[in-house]
Amino acid sequence: MLSLWQITRALFEGDSRLLVAQLLSLDDAGAPADGLTVDEAVVYQPLGLAVRPLVTRSLRALGFEHGDEVAVLKMWDKLASPTNLEAGETRLYAAGAITRVVRLLSARIDIEAPEIRLGEGATKGVARLGDDVQVTIPTGTQFTMTIPGVGTVTATTTADVDCSGEVTTASAKVKAVD
Repeated sequence: MLSLWQITRALFEGDSRLLVAQLLSLDDAGAPADGLTVDEAVVYQPLGLAVRPLVTRSLRALGFEHGDEVAVLKMWDKLASPTNLEAGETRLYAAGAITRVVRLLSARIDIEAPEIRLGEGATKGVARLGDDVQVTIPTGTQFTMTIPGVGTVTATTTADVDCSGEVTTASAKVKAVD
């Protein structure tokens, strides 16, 4: 039988590596029911997706009761779920901050967060078309160049050379906010 529950605790169990929830039974209106609790309900999640929810008073579960056991099939926070999806949109959001999202749209993918890292341990900034660029060429740097009418020449800087400009080419695929 399917039933509604409030999640009162959720943690990953060490030995099984499964998310386990403590549940409080709810009536059809979503209010706490007869005080029935389940201490260790396994939360089944889709393959390739792992979520540890932020436990709040509005965190709910849809459970399948089988004998004395309950298997959690779905979790949601009834007060913190996005409602502004475009037609055809698929959205992945942080369980503790629904404004941190990956939006899969028919023509693009949007990522919305204060910091976005492309790759584990990413620390380098990304330059955008039109961004200012400043480069210092240190003293003692050798250049080999071809000068029309003169030929190939090698020169060495005798002082630091500061150059500035702006990024003039950028990715046609990756776009960033100004």
